[in-house]
Amino acid sequence: MGMNQRTVARGLLAGVGLVAAVLLTACQGSSSAGGSPSSLAVTSTTTPTTTTTPPAPTTTTQPGGGSGGIAECKAASLKLSIGTGNGAAGHVYVPIVFTNTGSTPCLMRGFPGVSYVTGDNGSQVGQPAQRDGSIGSAVTLAPHAVASSVVTVTDISVFDPTSCKPTSVRGFRVYAPDDTASMFVARSGSGCAGNPPDPQLRVQTVKAGAGSA
Repeated sequence: MGMNQRTVARGLLAGVGLVAAVLLTACQGSSSAGGSPSSLAVTSTTTPTTTTTPPAPTTTTQPGGGSGGIAECKAASLKLSIGTGNGAAGHVYVPIVFTNTGSTPCLMRGFPGVSYVTGDNGSQVGQPAQRDGSIGSAVTLAPHAVASSVVTVTDISVFDPTSCKPTSVRGFRVYAPDDTASMFVARSGSGCAGNPPDPQLRVQTVKAGAGSA
């Protein structure tokens, strides 16, 4: 081999070695910079959870002042009667009895309105009954059940006739508690059309049962 050929061969070998060295260096740099797959950090993400607080229960009030969905007793579903009474010291104690004639329970609480009436047109005689005592607990009337309110009837003979103005009466006009429709129950007697010094009628709060005077 001549001198020129040896010189060319050495040049080719040197070039091949240089290329190999560059490739080797590049591979080593890539390995040290990235690391092996098993050494790479793993980042996990956790989806946040949302807690929903259930709404607080609500309380519904039924129209008419009823309790637990029970409507108040009204004249359309009530029947009136007079219970067994007794008397003492110029007074007679008369239970007015309310019977639920409806097909569903109803509720009563408080004082009924009571007054004397006379004539065919039911004209009121004197002042209505004055409330006597404190208001009681609510009474629930099942169909055909009864509640009552005791009316204290004053013997009007204890009053001065001039202030009393005695008048014959047919019975009582009655309003159930919180009702605007009137009912009538017969009880003949005498009332004061004037203004006596004391109430001619007093009425107690409604209680369960037919009552006792």
